[in-house]
Amino acid sequence: MCGFTEICRGVHLLRVPFGGTTTGVILLRGKKNYLIDSGGSAALVNSVILPALAALSLRLSDIDCLLCTHTHGDHIGGFARLRELGILQIAVYEKSELKLADPLRFNIEIRRAFPKYSPPPSAGLAGVRPDCILRDGDILDGRIRLVASPGHDDDAVCILDMETGTLICGDSVQHNGTLVQGCGAYMYLNDYRASMQKLLALDAENAVLGHPFLPYGDVILGHAAVRSFLEDALTYTYRYRDFVHTQYAAGARDLAVIAEKLVCWTGGVMPEYLFLPLYTVREHMRECI
Repeated sequence: MCGFTEICRGVHLLRVPFGGTTTGVILLRGKKNYLIDSGGSAALVNSVILPALAALSLRLSDIDCLLCTHTHGDHIGGFARLRELGILQIAVYEKSELKLADPLRFNIEIRRAFPKYSPPPSAGLAGVRPDCILRDGDILDGRIRLVASPGHDDDAVCILDMETGTLICGDSVQHNGTLVQGCGAYMYLNDYRASMQKLLALDAENAVLGHPFLPYGDVILGHAAVRSFLEDALTYTYRYRDFVHTQYAAGARDLAVIAEKLVCWTGGVMPEYLFLPLYTVREHMRECI
């Protein structure tokens, strides 16, 4: 079993299994210890996260605060278990509060747009009430800053470790999608583009991503590489736009057909469920009308 890998001073990444890929769980070590995201289930907390902490001689009681980058099931599925085990504090962005309280309902809602192409709601998702509500720009303990970065979803955030300049992105930066996702996925295109500009202005030194995103992977080291990654992520939205507009001009109107063609065009693997590429295509189709 893989444990936490130190990416840079005090920033550790744990790659938790998730449907043919991995979801990142981040540990920030220092005067206070922060855990960011939890993987997709209580079982993974027991079998992966707790042993990985133990390998660093850490217990759950050594974690001062648990945060999330957004409330999709693969990132917060272990929150209820961590609460049950006695995590000291849970802090979330204000737009995540209600979703975290009832994540199963939220999982059902995001599948309603494309029910035919969506997986069943994540089983076993249980809600938790956070102890602390954060707003865009809030700074915790002089070390970490919450950066609202909507687009992938409306509650997506990045967390900037100001000690190392490391940007913990969750799924806020989609680039060209993950190996199993098919393409970059965003529900709110204009917000996503604005978020990329906002993140570029931070001049981060490193970035840690919520999954391995094509073709970069899940860790990007160095200011120039991070800047190139964010610029590419923004550029991809216009490449996707041009592709969808070409399909529209040729008479295509079926979102699923266009989404499948987009996945093939990006070079991604056709996902078992097409709902995330469908959100992306829907956003770009709205630009056509």
